[in-house]
Amino acid sequence: MPDPHQPYVPKSLRTCHRSVMAAFALGLAVLLSSAAAAETGLKSPIKLGEVTFRWFGLPLYDASLFAEGQNRFDWQTPMALKLSYRRGFTRAQLTKATAAELTRLEGPRADQERLIAKLETCFRDVAAGDSFVATTQDPNQVALYLNGRRTCDVRHAEARKRFLNIWLSPNSRSARLSSRLRGN
Repeated sequence: MPDPHQPYVPKSLRTCHRSVMAAFALGLAVLLSSAAAAETGLKSPIKLGEVTFRWFGLPLYDASLFAEGQNRFDWQTPMALKLSYRRGFTRAQLTKATAAELTRLEGPRADQERLIAKLETCFRDVAAGDSFVATTQDPNQVALYLNGRRTCDVRHAEARKRFLNIWLSPNSRSARLSSRLRGN
């Protein structure tokens, strides 16, 4: 029995309202998917994980990992790693931290200085609120974007795995966060 205190709404209007809401939800999903595609450089990005990296409890940056069209981590799949900074860092700090982590993870390698030099051309000073996105379409390539603008395209043997291992390796500074970022 209808509630006498509620206004009467015909069934056809209720059905129309549901259709409008469903269309709105679908449109919002498409819009959000388009935004993720634009920010990651992937055609159909699927977010695998998101974490906040901290240093002595202070949040440094939020990281999100996206894979092209699949919801599982695989080194053979195009992917994008987004770092949204909560604090500022200089280009020199980013380069030094990258070099230290590459050395820690892989030990000294003959081509390591060349890879670091290529990556250094990509880095810029960042402030709180800035985002770097590393997008990689093949194993030997990484493109970096700062706030949506491309800063470089690094081509180097195993560039994808070597650079992204800093965040994704089980031997990273935080294996637990790396696992969550990979979607585990």
